Amino acid sequence: MMISRRGFLAAGAAFCIGGVAFGQSRARQIAAGAKIRVALIGCGARMGQIIEPIMAEQVVALADPDPKMRAHLLGRMAKMPHAKEYDLSKVRTFADYRELFAKMGDEIDAVFIATPNHHHALAAVMAMRRGIHVFVEKPMASTVQEAQLMGRVAKETGVVTQVGNFGHSTKAMRICVDSIKKGLIGEIRDVWCYDDRINSMMYRPPAAPPPKGMDWDVWCGPAPKCDYYAPTKDHNGMHPHDWHSWIGYGNGSIGNMGTHIMDAAFWALDLGAAHPASVEAREASFAVDGAWSWRTTVDYAFPERNGLPPVTLHWYDGLKPGIPYDKEHVTMTGHALKREWLNLPPVLLETERKWGIAEKAPFLNMGTLFCGTQGTIWFSHHSAIRFFPKHLGQEIKKSKKFTYKTTEHTQEFYDAIRQNRPANTNFAYSVPLAESLLLANVASRAGTKKLLWDGAKITNDDAANAFLGTSYRKGWELGIV
Repeated sequence: MMISRRGFLAAGAAFCIGGVAFGQSRARQIAAGAKIRVALIGCGARMGQIIEPIMAEQVVALADPDPKMRAHLLGRMAKMPHAKEYDLSKVRTFADYRELFAKMGDEIDAVFIATPNHHHALAAVMAMRRGIHVFVEKPMASTVQEAQLMGRVAKETGVVTQVGNFGHSTKAMRICVDSIKKGLIGEIRDVWCYDDRINSMMYRPPAAPPPKGMDWDVWCGPAPKCDYYAPTKDHNGMHPHDWHSWIGYGNGSIGNMGTHIMDAAFWALDLGAAHPASVEAREASFAVDGAWSWRTTVDYAFPERNGLPPVTLHWYDGLKPGIPYDKEHVTMTGHALKREWLNLPPVLLETERKWGIAEKAPFLNMGTLFCGTQGTIWFSHHSAIRFFPKHLGQEIKKSKKFTYKTTEHTQEFYDAIRQNRPANTNFAYSVPLAESLLLANVASRAGTKKLLWDGAKITNDDAANAFLGTSYRKGWELGIV
């Protein structure tokens, strides 16, 4: 008698990294070269940016509550190099990924999740519990508790997991990490991460009808049902972009870019080996009730880990003090109109002046500065790297050409599935990173105070623990325990 994948799951069978209910025969087929059957959850701009390498395998379904987004992505797929290998008319489409899993759960090997953040955890957990491999965009979850749950389920099911911090697979980040690990710039006690995004709101726009045909209830999903508002000259609209700015749907500036920017520090300094002992929001400026801060400055204190000294990771985003948050200073996409208006770490500007690069070759508007006892490394989140004194990097840069392609990180996920191994930013690696950046959200909501963290709860502010998780609408429950 044939048994379905869900039936196999119910029977409790488990084997290899293919995960619960994945099926030994299917795993062998993939290892031998069979196409990986892929579903896409979320069909907006981000999925459109990464669709080309995804199509190297076999996309069989996609889900998005907006029919225009589904149609647009299919149109984009038709223009990709791999399109000649497809009959796109056979790609099944859904408004609701719950229906996708119910009807096609046995026909999917892997999913790519590029929804707004409030859907990440549920979509990923539903997939993993069906033995489906998961690639999820950053941040991997919208709350600390969601990230922890996702890590537990990944460990229980054994599926291959990957988070979309694409820079992790670049040559430039490997060079940065290797240089730090071998002691090129000496002992590091401070790391300065900064972001030029301002994912907040100047005002609450008026409610408007959702786009025709869009299932707004499904878009809201696990989160409280909110008003739709349309794009204007000041904002991009709740859908498709400004959800980043709202508590319960996105995670503000650090949620948008923190996974990329903090990745090199976590990798090079083994920060995932020990949770931060404390997190402190030194600044958090809010303009609209329910929206994230438009300026945040946060300090994380990491203890000794695996023989490395304690280190403080500093995070800066938004506009610097004294610069108003208004359309005279910020674009509708959340960028300051002038670099000098950004909330940049003072040490970054001091380093530019020290090495004579302030005028002609300043650092990019987002990145990480590693300050060591014997030198400094600046790194962007993808492919730019600079060494000070410059001679520290002469041989490295002379022999290396740095590029950035989404192909590398996507292929790493596919290779991990075929080779029966963890991917390079699997959930075991990514959960500590996600927990830390999401603790900045907790700290900014709790007020400008130092929060002591034991890896499971805030120990000196009971009220702040309420921000570690969230509640879910009926029918969208995640089951955090």
